[in-house]
This record gives sequence, structure tokens and C-alpha cells, in this order.
Amino acid sequence: MRSTRDFLAGIITGVVIGILTAPRSGKETRDKLTEEANKRTDELKDQLQKGVSQVKEGFEQAKSQVNQYADKAKEQYNQYKDQAQEAFNKEKENFKTKYNNKVDELADNAETGVEDSKDSLKVN
Repeated sequence: MRSTRDFLAGIITGVVIGILTAPRSGKETRDKLTEEANKRTDELKDQLQKGVSQVKEGFEQAKSQVNQYADKAKEQYNQYKDQAQEAFNKEKENFKTKYNNKVDELADNAETGVEDSKDSLKVN
């Protein structure tokens, strides 16, 4: 950026020196200086507009890419979340089944123990 500014300053200085040393009247020199200043100003405005346009374009591209990455990340997050939820639900059901089976087994054992106790207490 600095080298561009220095380059433009050098060009403008050269043009001004050239105009000032040219054999013209004061009015012609002032008119020429004004004309050159306007011309250079227009060129600088054009360059600035091009630069701003390029920056805006780059920003929009970056923004688009960030949105794409964010969408992919959301998709993966939802996919992993769904997988984790499915695994949790499956394990929950397995636990319930094991728990209920164990309760049934203990109930059966208790019932068998009660029956055995009744049989042992009967008088013959």
C-alpha cells in the first residue's frame, strides 16, 4: 500500500513540476494543473472503487464459505446427536429388560422359597 502511495505521489510531483516549468501563462498553468488534478483524482477514485469492489467480493465469498461450513457442521452435529440418542434409547431399553428379568427371577426365587418353607412346616 505504501509503495503504491509513494509511486502515485512521485507521478503527481513529476506532472506538477512539468506543468510549472512549461512556458505558459499563469492562467494556462492553473487551468492545466486543475485539469491534471481532476484527471488524477478521477483515476484514484476509479482505483479506489475497484479496490472496494474486490474487497466486497472477497468478503461475500468468505461469508458464503463460512455459511457452507456452518451448515455442514450443523448437519454433522445433528447426525451425531441422533446417533447418540438412538444408542442411549437402545441401552435404556436393554437395561429395562435386564432389570425386569432380574425382578422376575427374584420374585420366582422368593415364591419358590416360600413354597419350600410351607412344605417344610407342614405336619405329617
